Amino acid sequence: MTEASWFRNPSGEYKQMRKFKLAGRYFGCRLASAVWLVLATLVAPSAYAQDGSATNQLFNYPDTVINGIISAELPKSPEECRKICLDRAGCAGFDHSGKGMCRIFASIGSAKKAPGSLAETRSLISGYDEPTNPPLAERFEKLKQTDNDGDELLALSHDAFAQGNRGIGNQAIQLSMQRGNANAKLEIAQWYDPRTFAADRVASIDANKAARSYFELALEGNERAVTFLTSLCREASNTGSAHANAFDSFLGSTYCEGSLNP
Repeated sequence: MTEASWFRNPSGEYKQMRKFKLAGRYFGCRLASAVWLVLATLVAPSAYAQDGSATNQLFNYPDTVINGIISAELPKSPEECRKICLDRAGCAGFDHSGKGMCRIFASIGSAKKAPGSLAETRSLISGYDEPTNPPLAERFEKLKQTDNDGDELLALSHDAFAQGNRGIGNQAIQLSMQRGNANAKLEIAQWYDPRTFAADRVASIDANKAARSYFELALEGNERAVTFLTSLCREASNTGSAHANAFDSFLGSTYCEGSLNP
């Protein structure tokens, strides 16, 4: 086609060429969208599994080294290595050798035994030993069957609250108390105590709930409970107390009068 003939019919030619260009652009967009959809399907789950940012817990594997993609390697103490990993959203875990070398991993494939080393990961290592601190829900299920005196359940409760898991934290400490653990009962009582109220544990202050638990434990000879109840009764009788409003319906005649001896 010559330049002269092109200008003889510019409208038709222009429309024809423009239609072709638009069709090509549409095809290109469809192709790009399909490519991105495939990439998102393949890459997104892998990235999520690698960075482990859904939890701030690290599972502990003693005498272990990791096989995977290393993102950093530097001489640090185990504590410094752990902090680096916790502070990085892309850290899937780390290992630390007996020679003081810290390795940060972007992804983890497997692990093997190495005496003197340690490894900590955001997700459980598939096909490997159980960590010394298995997931909270798994620990709770086991302790429901094995912890008769509630000591380990109480420790699990502390770990759960520290990790922000109030559900397991509350279940574990309540079950510990039901199994007769005095420390669990004292701790729950202090949540309700106006002086040590735990707004992140219970909905409201309740001096009577606190006093009742102190009273029951005091009757069993628990010296800490006697101390807590005595000081609570003293606080309730102090009209100038900063917590005076919390004692408006306090049953002082029930919990604060008479002898604590059975």
